[in-house]
Amino acid sequence: MWLEVPTQVVYQTNADYTATEQALSENKLIIVAPTRKGLLWFRFVDSRTVFQLSPMGKLQVRWADLNEKRTLYRLVKNLLVAGPHEKLVVKPLKQQLWIEYPVPDPFKIYWCDELTEYALKKPSEPKQPEKPSSFVLELGKVRRAVEQLRREFCFFREPTFNEVALKSGCLDAQTIRVGLILAGWKEQSIETAKWTAERAINLSAWLLCKQSGKMDPSLIAIANEAIDKAPIEAIKKAQLILKNYPHLVPKINSTEPSWPDETKQKWIQTFGSNPPPEKHSTV
Repeated sequence: MWLEVPTQVVYQTNADYTATEQALSENKLIIVAPTRKGLLWFRFVDSRTVFQLSPMGKLQVRWADLNEKRTLYRLVKNLLVAGPHEKLVVKPLKQQLWIEYPVPDPFKIYWCDELTEYALKKPSEPKQPEKPSSFVLELGKVRRAVEQLRREFCFFREPTFNEVALKSGCLDAQTIRVGLILAGWKEQSIETAKWTAERAINLSAWLLCKQSGKMDPSLIAIANEAIDKAPIEAIKKAQLILKNYPHLVPKINSTEPSWPDETKQKWIQTFGSNPPPEKHSTV
């Protein structure tokens, strides 16, 4: 049996304090607040694990166990924002252990991406492959549910929190939130989702025309303008729609995209409302 002990670790990072604070503040799955000492205090919603980032880039955290460390360490690396034109670097500097007396025969320290094992008796028993914890298995269910729902909606919108809970069968709020972060999920209002989806669907038509190379010269300027003005989220969705559901891509009728009936039906199934009138379609 291996003993897992609580650890407190100090990391040196090249995270930009201001940019990281802004990114954390915009993430609805994170609680963040500056401290009186000038540290950036933050934690995941429904998690007791607290992180503190200094203006000099030092990150401090007390890990409860190995599974938490393996999961949250990777999530935190995705939340920290490096300086301009820099690649994020996170290097462990110090680690403090809480080991009960008397000292156990074998114990191990998890250094972020590697294990260091200590044993007082030799030879030690052969190390058995570690089975995934129930937490890790549940995270996998959540991530698969997100991807399945995205495809059910043809990438028109993100699934809601409750839709993911029902699809995955996971009813633990914290596990779902962590799984959503790993899946790159972003919460959107229904109005924002419709606005983005309409532009993504129309934009997919212009992208398809440009790929074909058969555009009328008079339409090239319109297509370029549509692409230049499109928000990045609409561009991502348009590319996914074009790649995975080409039959839903509108045709260019004169100077406007004309939606196929199947696209209109999928919109109704996804949003529960009629699609926007074609005369008001926005490129």
